[in-house]
Amino acid sequence: MNLDIFNDLVNDVKNSNEIQNLIKEVKKYLENNIIKNDVKEEITLVNPTYDSERIITKYRDEMLTKRLEILNNYAQNTKYKGEMYYIYSKNSENENNYNLCICEEDKSHIVIEKSQEELPSGAIVGSVLRKNNDRFIIDEKATKTISEKLDNMKSQLLEEQREFLASQRIEGHMYEMAEKSEDRVLLFDITAGNDEGFEEIDFPLELLNESKEGELFVFEDGEYIKVDD
Repeated sequence: MNLDIFNDLVNDVKNSNEIQNLIKEVKKYLENNIIKNDVKEEITLVNPTYDSERIITKYRDEMLTKRLEILNNYAQNTKYKGEMYYIYSKNSENENNYNLCICEEDKSHIVIEKSQEELPSGAIVGSVLRKNNDRFIIDEKATKTISEKLDNMKSQLLEEQREFLASQRIEGHMYEMAEKSEDRVLLFDITAGNDEGFEEIDFPLELLNESKEGELFVFEDGEYIKVDD
């Protein structure tokens, strides 16, 4: 797979604003080139979940941003151990190949593709690697530390997501369905007069399938009920 486009996108990430712009471009690239092939990745971009809990776009993007920060900070603090690589997914075109990001500030998470034969035994998605005499080795301590940091980050953001969604579901309020996908909807709180919608993942699938964009719903007793015309 040609990774030049991806590498250009992630070049010279230096502050949070640039990271946010990066995430938007990376999402667009991956949705067109990777996700359609059902590549397994620790934070997927389409219908993302973590520990069986679905993630809305707002918090998925925060997870991707914070993952970049965690990897970069750890790499900078352990430069004495050598150049750091992180396996973030399998390759979309060859299941025996992996996509690795180079976690170095001056290389800004450049992504490279390596075959399974080029990697050490036991290397999987989520492994942290170092280079020793032009050969990759698994950094077991770094892999464990990064895994713990990422798990803690995701758990924290999932709790924030729960609180956010709970704050949007207001008893007796009326909502308009602005958009719908296979398992989630974009709702606007008509009662509150909010100009910004929110992504709802706890919407009955049967109701979603039989509803159309523009229809109204009221939130009563903890569930959405369609408003009759």
